[in-house]
Amino acid sequence: MTVGANSYGSAAGVASYVPRYANNSATFDTNTRPKLADVEAFINQISSLVNALLASNGFKIPITQSDVKSAITVFIEQEVAAIAEGINGSGRFGPTTKTPNQSRFKIIMDDIEAFITQHADGFENLGAVRDKPSGIEILTRGFDAAGKETFPIFQRNAFGNWFENWNKR
Repeated sequence: MTVGANSYGSAAGVASYVPRYANNSATFDTNTRPKLADVEAFINQISSLVNALLASNGFKIPITQSDVKSAITVFIEQEVAAIAEGINGSGRFGPTTKTPNQSRFKIIMDDIEAFITQHADGFENLGAVRDKPSGIEILTRGFDAAGKETFPIFQRNAFGNWFENWNKR
């Protein structure tokens, strides 16, 4: 298995965080625990979860802006390093975890959600391509793409409210 095109990080990056689980060359291979193919699969899986949450927040996938890509890479490599520690019986996914009543998947999903939520505006400000849902634009734009004034979907008088312009008195 190899790291996919829409994935972030590398097995070497993971090995740099957990060198005791890599080989003498500071890489994973078929004799390490976890094996290289497993580490690459974890990178692809965590990347897919991150991409799904990024996409639901309006980001174009894959992220190509270098600063944002680097931030996502370090996050994913850290998550996979924690998985490698857990496989070897230590760390937050090991047998003495401080969250014994939560599945590892829930913990990882909570981590991803917190990471994306906390950094989404920063990612956009750094230049990651993000489309706002059209409903948001309708609520916040005064003019459409042609420059014509937009009006609310529902008029106030539809609900029995009558607007009175107090400035004309």
